[in-house]
Amino acid sequence: MKAVGITRTGGPEVLGLLDLPEPSTVGSDADGLVIEVAAAAVNPVDLATRSGLIPTALPAVLGWDLAGTVVHAPQGSGFGTGDRVMAMTAQLGTGVGSMAEFVRFDAAHVARVPDALSLTAAAALPLAGVTAVQALRRTPARSGRRVLLVGAQGSVGAQLALRLLDEPDTRTDLLVRPGDGEVWRELRAARPGGGAVLTDTVRVEGKAYDIVVDTAGAPDLIEAVCPGGVFLSLTPFSAPDPARRPDVEFTLVGVQLNGDDLAEVADRAARDVGLRPRTTVLPFADAAEAHRRLEAGGFRGKFVLVP
Repeated sequence: MKAVGITRTGGPEVLGLLDLPEPSTVGSDADGLVIEVAAAAVNPVDLATRSGLIPTALPAVLGWDLAGTVVHAPQGSGFGTGDRVMAMTAQLGTGVGSMAEFVRFDAAHVARVPDALSLTAAAALPLAGVTAVQALRRTPARSGRRVLLVGAQGSVGAQLALRLLDEPDTRTDLLVRPGDGEVWRELRAARPGGGAVLTDTVRVEGKAYDIVVDTAGAPDLIEAVCPGGVFLSLTPFSAPDPARRPDVEFTLVGVQLNGDDLAEVADRAARDVGLRPRTTVLPFADAAEAHRRLEAGGFRGKFVLVP
């Protein structure tokens, strides 16, 4: 089978198509769910892995997100042949990359794709959606809480923003890039929660927020948290020094594989078109082009690769 992978780290040019055996379904491998991949999304973590910023064993198949069709379902897995599914593989921990024609994976970390979602749309959801769900769970439930979300224009930030804006008892201010301000003002107006859309950090009030959620790497905004508040960072390479604000609870959020959270992401996206990222579809053979364009910056939405 064909898979998008690397045998060495470096720029986008190191990406290539690897020729690998299809996953086995016999012996000790028979318990795994085998999925024929219809689409696999490109995420920033893939760029970091390819460049060597995040070490991984080589050769490696890249990719965390996928959607496809079950071609082998062990008894008791809860799935059947032909089921439309989506999964997040957590490639760095599992060693299983999603950018392959077939993937064998633990059924506990797979969710069904509702009929209202295409497999292409579903492939763009897992990592960003599950990260958003788990980050939101870490935000303290306070009546009338005021939240600053940094980086709503990103894939994780957008998922978080739309969930926060659905909470009528939460005032959520969004900090976005200047070119994204008008889009987010329109999205905010269509949701029940209140708050402002900011495009410049100088407009951010100091010590004004119960919770600041940073998805973009803005550690200085820990100064926007009120005493006793919470700063959640989703960017481990640009997190603040907790000693800078000992009166603030600092939490670094890391995503965990969870089939129930994945199912929640799928079900909510099926009901809410706004939660489905805009996708640009390219073939596996053009993976390097997707990496180059994403690395260049300014791209909105998700690149989705198809076999």
